[in-house]
Amino acid sequence: MSVISFPGSVPLRSARLADHAALSALAAEAFAQGAVALVPAGLRAGADAVRFRALFSEGGPLLMAEDEDEQPLGCILAERAVEEGTARLTGLWVAPQAAGQGIGSALLEAMEALLAAEGAAKLRIRVPSGNLRALGLFRRRGYAMLAAGRRSEPVLRVQLPHCILAKPLAAPVSATA
Repeated sequence: MSVISFPGSVPLRSARLADHAALSALAAEAFAQGAVALVPAGLRAGADAVRFRALFSEGGPLLMAEDEDEQPLGCILAERAVEEGTARLTGLWVAPQAAGQGIGSALLEAMEALLAAEGAAKLRIRVPSGNLRALGLFRRRGYAMLAAGRRSEPVLRVQLPHCILAKPLAAPVSATA
């Protein structure tokens, strides 16, 4: 994926292996500001950059936003569609100092477009039930609740109450249309 922009001129691009260390630190910091409060206290220290780096190395599209100095502001990780055309969003993390600036929405829009271009018909996400900020973002972006229950959280691999949301993805517009 080439560099793209959204209002505010923050470039988005596919992350490279060389970006994983910085993105892992960013994701751990973002997790510590949000979802970690939903994890049992004794497990919180385990949500460190090492765990995120392992998660990022598992593959799947990983997009990032960066500032004019090429410092990461956020990232989004997904699993490509394998079952019934449904892709799964693994996580979306925005640096705490960049929260509320539209970076999460821009990353989500770019990932939706990338997955749709690859043939995904739907995108699913599991959001910890208590993460109201994330739930609000996905609801505003057109995601509908499918189910709720206890699911494994992908970084610490502990069972947490989650909401499962999904959204149909628009088929890419053909260049000949």
